[in-house]
Amino acid sequence: MDVLCVGNALIDRLAWAPDADAVRRAGMEPGVMTLIDGERAAAIEASMEGWHEVAGGCAANTASGIASLGGRGAFVGSIGDEASSRWYADDLAAQGVQCTLSIAPSGQATGTCHVLVTADGQRSMATHLGAASELEPETVQAAGIGAARVAYLEGYLLDVPAGARTVESTLDLARAAGTLVSLSLSDPFVVCRHRQVIADLLSSGSVDLVFGNETEMLELTGAASRPDGLTELASLVPVAVMTLGAEGAAVAVGHETANVPAYPAERVDTTGAGDLFAAGCLYGLTHGLPPEQALQMGAFAASEVIGHLGARPAVSLRDALPASYLQPAH
Repeated sequence: MDVLCVGNALIDRLAWAPDADAVRRAGMEPGVMTLIDGERAAAIEASMEGWHEVAGGCAANTASGIASLGGRGAFVGSIGDEASSRWYADDLAAQGVQCTLSIAPSGQATGTCHVLVTADGQRSMATHLGAASELEPETVQAAGIGAARVAYLEGYLLDVPAGARTVESTLDLARAAGTLVSLSLSDPFVVCRHRQVIADLLSSGSVDLVFGNETEMLELTGAASRPDGLTELASLVPVAVMTLGAEGAAVAVGHETANVPAYPAERVDTTGAGDLFAAGCLYGLTHGLPPEQALQMGAFAASEVIGHLGARPAVSLRDALPASYLQPAH
């Protein structure tokens, strides 16, 4: 494996909403991810028609992006024992993703994430974790973390009761196997809820690369500016990557920093932009590209996914990738 992606296994259900008021009428908060229970998930589902369904979750989206680039992406998560769970595994396998999925012992159904997208490309998400919340360290170990060059963990894992234990165990397994670890901060509200846990993980020296957008990094560090936030994180981890939306991204490796522009694209739906940015970046790093070029690959992957509804590539990223992106700088 190039990258073993560890996260919440969710069935993504996506639909268009005319405006923010329609998002609110559906019982969702515009522009953010909200954790909900099964009853609210059912009410959202019934509030409108036209849902588009795919096997998703942030880490699974990243694994799909790596596979689309021609890499060996794998995903590990927890699902339910209903028919949709078997569909989930098959859907990811069809994307070229190697899956290790445990069945939740409680009998909970596979988790869902309802995503409403408005005309300005903004996405609003309501997540019912369901069986995803029962991912155990033993499943991560069974996935063969020692065979991966990098383990990628989504910050949303910290929102489940046993999430911190699963994250810490994965870090221990990776360290014992010599596997590098990357962590996505995932969401500003994740950082707010788990700031100290994340800070402790980074300061422990167990994380090699951290991804976050500007809001997440400033929330975590308390810094007043982008450069200060990036510099502070770079003092804790070998590589810190800050995504900047339409302005591109920045990377800090020790005392060295670099910026890359966004890849030109029409913004239709920003769902999965960060997931695919991480996919491109991780693919580049595991295939010998220096950090700045890896970020360019991330910007390209993100540009493809924001051009259509949904958080997975609609075309082969490998086929669409400019040839120059695969050539290491001299």
